[in-house]
Amino acid sequence: MFKRLKLLTPVLAASLMIASCGGSKNVVTGERKDIKGNWTLNTITYDGLAAGEKVKITLLDEGTDACLTGSTWKFPNNGNGTYTINSSAAGCMVGERSIVWSTRQEASSTIFQFKRITGGVKPKNVEEGYRFKIISADDNMMQLQSEVTFEGKPLYINYMFSKL
Repeated sequence: MFKRLKLLTPVLAASLMIASCGGSKNVVTGERKDIKGNWTLNTITYDGLAAGEKVKITLLDEGTDACLTGSTWKFPNNGNGTYTINSSAAGCMVGERSIVWSTRQEASSTIFQFKRITGGVKPKNVEEGYRFKIISADDNMMQLQSEVTFEGKPLYINYMFSKL
């Protein structure tokens, strides 16, 4: 009897730990169901710059924020989506891009990620992609945020979407 109890104790302890951690997976900032649908990227803002400081960086390998502002994004439930650059501002390549998207839980944050798929390449063969922290997402609005290093300090890029 003592041997059986001795063998079961680690299993019971592990089960208790798993059960106690299970409740912490509630996502407050947005779930997949809140993201799927058709969206317009309305504005891009930057946190971490000094007052009045401007920055000109290439976003998502597309160009400046002027290229992405007004773009339309489609996130169907199957994870195969698109985004379309509508701006003909200098340096912008107008057109639709195919993507594969997903969400994942990382610590206490929900992460939205996507890979751009070109020329029939399979998603598993695409090594580079983009990751954003979901700040908020609901039936009407969504805010994604990426962090980059700018002049040795973190710069947060906020992407604000509205649902079509």
